Amino acid sequence: MSMRWVVQWLIALASLIDAGSIGAAFANEPAAATPSPTLELVRKRGALQVGVKNDYPPFGMLSADGALQGFEIDMARELARRLGVGVKLVPVTGTSRLQKLEEGAVDIVIATMGDTADRRRIAAAVEPNYYASGVTLMLRPETRVKDWQEVRGQTVCATQGSYFNRAMSQRYLLNLLTFNNGRDAKLALRDGRCIGYMFDNTAIWSDLRQPEWDGYHAPLPPAMPAPWAIAIARSEAGTDLERWVGDVMAQWHREGFLTSLEQTWGLPPSRFLAEAQAQWTQRAADGEYLCRRDAAGRWPSACRNRVLLTAQDVSGLHHFGLELREILGWDLSFIYDDFDRERFLRGLGATVLLMLACIAGSLAVGAAGAVLAESRLRLLGGLARGAAVWGRMTPPLLQMYLLFFGFGALLWTAYGISLSPWVVAVWCLSYYTGSSVMTALLDAAALRRDAEPEFRLRWRALPRVYGHAAGSVTASLVNVSKATMMASVIAVPELMSASTSILVDNGNVKEVMNMLVLVFLVLIAVTVRLLGQLEGRLRSVGSGRQ
Repeated sequence: MSMRWVVQWLIALASLIDAGSIGAAFANEPAAATPSPTLELVRKRGALQVGVKNDYPPFGMLSADGALQGFEIDMARELARRLGVGVKLVPVTGTSRLQKLEEGAVDIVIATMGDTADRRRIAAAVEPNYYASGVTLMLRPETRVKDWQEVRGQTVCATQGSYFNRAMSQRYLLNLLTFNNGRDAKLALRDGRCIGYMFDNTAIWSDLRQPEWDGYHAPLPPAMPAPWAIAIARSEAGTDLERWVGDVMAQWHREGFLTSLEQTWGLPPSRFLAEAQAQWTQRAADGEYLCRRDAAGRWPSACRNRVLLTAQDVSGLHHFGLELREILGWDLSFIYDDFDRERFLRGLGATVLLMLACIAGSLAVGAAGAVLAESRLRLLGGLARGAAVWGRMTPPLLQMYLLFFGFGALLWTAYGISLSPWVVAVWCLSYYTGSSVMTALLDAAALRRDAEPEFRLRWRALPRVYGHAAGSVTASLVNVSKATMMASVIAVPELMSASTSILVDNGNVKEVMNMLVLVFLVLIAVTVRLLGQLEGRLRSVGSGRQ
């Protein structure tokens, strides 16, 4: 049974349980939307009033002659062109954009607005989203880090009021040095008062294009990604304005209009836009787009911002997981989120196979070592006993580091051969535990010699001595089953590694850790039961050969 087969079986089983997804049939054309007062007013006025940023390059900024330009400015103009009206651009800020929308000063807002549940209580966010940003660090030229884990416990400059300050501080134990504005925070970075400036990655990428920040860099992948949405008045939710803007967004993803704007304004390729274009261009067997509106005019749940879905939007496992979150506050993302669930199941499959491989390997190493130690050739027996002492006294974690990073590096440098993390983990854990199994079998053989002075341990005699060693052997095999989580240190994607990735991405530490403990309790209980059955069979075989 291969690891791939087990993982695919687990994922397929979860997919069968989860009925609510993109494969639903769309038998009818979408029903007509409610007429929009705003859209009627725009057509009478002959102009679409759009709230945009003028201080957030390259999304919204002023040209040398004072004209508004940028990524979102081009979006606003294209929307007006498709509607067949002119455009009036109204500068807004992060604090005033939704206020101007409520007051009716603008018809829509395209102003780097993150699509969050809190903002949806104030305004209607049009789906699909058109862009996404995350949190990254602007680092000094001499600072070299490649992963967020490398900045744990460091002092980081930040801007007061940023929504991600608390979450990032808790996740990575950051010491935040907060300032009233980004300018002061970046000056503190330049003065060496912090390791980096933490802010929205799109703003930092814009800063890095300026000569004053030459040499500074932002190598870390954006954390806590937040999709951006076009906002309309909350009273316009469900109207033909929302329907029309959403359809245009979907068409832009399919046509590649947004990725072309990204190139025009010199932005690094966005993973969000690449994935969105692939999703919105995917077609069903009938040739229709998979992401198309249902009879009620709604997008399928699999094509929406999954962070903002509610239990009423989905069915199956999604519905169950979201109900737990909404009613009890349990954020079990590995139930309602496809990506997290697949990660969790892959980790579970890897852990189960690790446990089976390490149990089998430990028994094989222990039995072979015990037989060799009882060999009539003293040199061979001495070598076997010495190897067992070294294996038993050297922690498995140290063995993994020595073999994978030490010997593995030499092997790669000399011959270009790369050691498999999976093989290294199984060998080191089996060798460590097998040494203890070997010792238990040799002790049992010594007891046997009290009754039979000429007795020597041979392969056919193993079942006869197992009864005396069963308790120690079973304890060792249970311990190696627990120790499989060590494999994550050399990049084996087992359950501990998958769980850590999930909680880092979502911040649901309590739920993930409790589920991890529960799963391991079940796995160990099953392991003990199976080992008990194995012990009973070996005892019966041994007694039959008395």
